[in-house]
This record gives sequence, structure tokens and C-alpha cells, in this order.
Amino acid sequence: MNRKDYWNRSYLEYWKRRVAESGKEGETSNVISGDAKTEDDAVYEFIFEKHPMQKGSVLDVGCAWGRMFPVFKKLRQRITGVDISRAMIEEARKDFAGDTSVEGLYEAPAEELPFPDGKFDNVACLAVFDATFQDKALYEFLRVLKTNGMLYLTGKNDAYEDDDALALNAEEGARKKNHPNYFTDTKAMLRQLEKQGQKIIASYFFPRRGDFGKLNYVTDMPQKFYEYFLVVRKKASSKPFKPFSDSMSKTFRTEQQK
Repeated sequence: MNRKDYWNRSYLEYWKRRVAESGKEGETSNVISGDAKTEDDAVYEFIFEKHPMQKGSVLDVGCAWGRMFPVFKKLRQRITGVDISRAMIEEARKDFAGDTSVEGLYEAPAEELPFPDGKFDNVACLAVFDATFQDKALYEFLRVLKTNGMLYLTGKNDAYEDDDALALNAEEGARKKNHPNYFTDTKAMLRQLEKQGQKIIASYFFPRRGDFGKLNYVTDMPQKFYEYFLVVRKKASSKPFKPFSDSMSKTFRTEQQK
């Protein structure tokens, strides 16, 4: 099964159920028993308040059914959504039909964005980057972003704590069902961004699986952590990146060797 086929309607319904339970009481998921709940909108609203978007337009990469559109509407953004899944885009078109804040919805992969250079004031890739070929996707995010535009990016680090059972279980479960999953060598990615001349505005690191939803973070990069949220200002032209991600985390590889 290729990536595009994977993001079918059954995944759409699954992810909607994960999001629907995010604002309810309790820390554990009922959709995936024992797992941490996914984050609710408060996490993103916190970041956008501390690090405001540029006025104008936002490209939501991996927009799904428009989960983040209500947040972007509050920020008075003109919204364009793109997703590799036809089912996701069809759902977004249905839910936001006639909404003048949504300027366009497109079916396309993150690595081949159908937009000209420097089109958007902001680009957001939230809870999606780990399902992309990251070096190629990051190049595209910066390519379509205006100079001085803002990039908001979340992902999974390639080395988390050995005793983070929730993270290990999630990675093993994803592998069993062939879920596209890529872990970032975050230091390597940041080095390349800085070498290009891009400006890292803020970095948030979430030590363990579940900490993202609790807003439990540190701003100094630990040796090991599970997730990150980066805010980057484009200051230079986008250039190709060397690969900086892997389909298996270092932690999982070590565990497999025991």
C-alpha cells in the first residue's frame, strides 16, 4: 500500500474520533486504549498567541478535514488547505462550503505543493510532518513562503527516553499497520535551517509522549525527547536539504536489539 492509498476514509473517521475526545476529561484515549490523548486546539492557540502569524494568508499542509481552520479563522487568516488524501479534502469541501475564509482546497502531497514561490504569509504543518519525506517537504514549505513569513512545524524526534512506553507502543503499532512514520534528527534539521539563513524564532521540546497535549515542554533541547514545535521565520531562499529523518527512531532500534 502506498502513502496515498493509506490515507483513506477509515483513517479520516479514526482521526476525527481522536480529535473529538481531546477536549474531554481524562488523560488517556478511549479510541486507542491506554494511549495518551491527542492535543486539543489550546496547544496551538498558545503558540500562535506567543508567536503571532503574519497578517494575510496561511497554507495548512496536511489540512485533513479542516481541523485547524476554526483556529486560523480566529486569527483572521485567508486559508488554503492541501492534503494528500482525497477523502480528507472532500470532507473539508463539504464542511467549509461557502466559507469565504477558505480560499482553496487542493489534493497534493507535501513534497509537491502546487503553488508558486513566495505565495503565502504563513505555512503550518501540524501533526503531519512525521508522515512526509521531511527534507523534501521542508524545502517546499519554505519555497512557497514569503520572505519574512512564518513557518509553524511539529514533529517527532528520532531519540526519546528508553522508558517512554507510550512512545514505544505507538511506534510499534504504527509499524504493524504500515502507518507512514518518520522521526526527525532535530539537531540536524535545525543546523541546516540555520546554515540556510532561516531564523529560528522559538523551539519547544516535549519530553514524553502525551506531553504535547499537556503543554509540558522545555525550551532548551534535551538529549532525548519525543516531540517538538518549531517557529521559523523565512529569511533566505529555500534550498534543498540533505535527508535528516528515518522511518525508525533510534530508541526503537535499540529496543529491537535487546
